[in-house]
Formats: sequence, structure tokens, C-alpha cells
Amino acid sequence: MNKNELREAKKAERRSLSPEFIKDASYAISDALLNLPCIENATHIMVYLSAFKEPDTFKLIEKLINAKKEICVPVSDTDTFTITPSRIKSLDSLEKGAYGIYEPKETISVPTDTIDVALIPGIAFSKTGERLGFGKGYYDRFLEKFKGVKIGIGYDFQICYTIPVSEHDIKMDMIITEKRIYNDF
Repeated sequence: MNKNELREAKKAERRSLSPEFIKDASYAISDALLNLPCIENATHIMVYLSAFKEPDTFKLIEKLINAKKEICVPVSDTDTFTITPSRIKSLDSLEKGAYGIYEPKETISVPTDTIDVALIPGIAFSKTGERLGFGKGYYDRFLEKFKGVKIGIGYDFQICYTIPVSEHDIKMDMIITEKRIYNDF
């Protein structure tokens, strides 16, 4: 399967998920994340804002804010296909932005080099840490400059033995699903 075929197959599979499955899987993923030493020790964490039946990150963000972590979320620039990490203090500061994904009402830019951990969405992941995104390269451009821990977040059905990759694709340091943590690569 090429990248576009795999993207379409995994997006169709994700569209078929029930709200109950998403809720249960998101809880399991959040629980696993919150118990990671890299999250416990982090001061600044970038978290994607879930959409399109991705694992829910909104409750996770609330828990991280309550744990006194500095949280930033990506703001998309649709002209340059880049993201800018923007600090948020609460979920009340969000509104629908590019592609119908929530973003801060006001962008408060956070330097990439201050972020300890970034939680990254994906359409598919390989068992060796590769990630397949939506195809516009937003996260690849961000990850080129990012030096912290890269954690891919997805459902276990999104894990493939291999996925088609390009030389600009950036590997994750670990991938977390509702069933397990993949980090043995």
C-alpha cells in the first residue's frame, strides 16, 4: 500500500469507532502517559488537540494543567504548512481554527527548544517508530527542529508492521496506544 492508500484505509477505520471505544481507549492512553517518567519530569509539554475521532487529549490536558505542567498546543499556519506551539492556561481559551481543529484564541508563542515532550497525532505508525500523518508535513517541519521526547499517540489498529516513509519523515521515540507502549526500537 502506498501512503495515500494507507491513509485512507486507517482514516476509514477510525471513522467507524464508537464514542465508547474512543472514551475507553483515550482513558487508557492518558493513564499510560501520565505514568511515564518523561511526562512526570517534564515542565513544558506540547499536546495536539484531538479531532476526527483521534484519541481524546482534552481531559489529558486538564490533568496536565492541574499537575502544574506548562502546556502548549499547535497553531497551524495554512500558508506555510507549519505549526507554532502556543501556551494555554485552560481549555476555555480555545476556539475552532484551521481544518476545524481547536486552537488558542490568542497565540502565545513558545520556543521549540523549551518543550520537553511533544505528543504527536498520526494516521498510522510502524512498530519501529515511523509515523504517517495527514500528508501536509506540518509535524515533520516542527519535528525537524524539536530536540525533546517525541511520543506518537494512536489506537492499536493504527500500528502497522511497516509503513511507507520518506527521508524527511521523523521517527517517534515511543508510541502509545490503548493496549501498549511501543518503545523497543
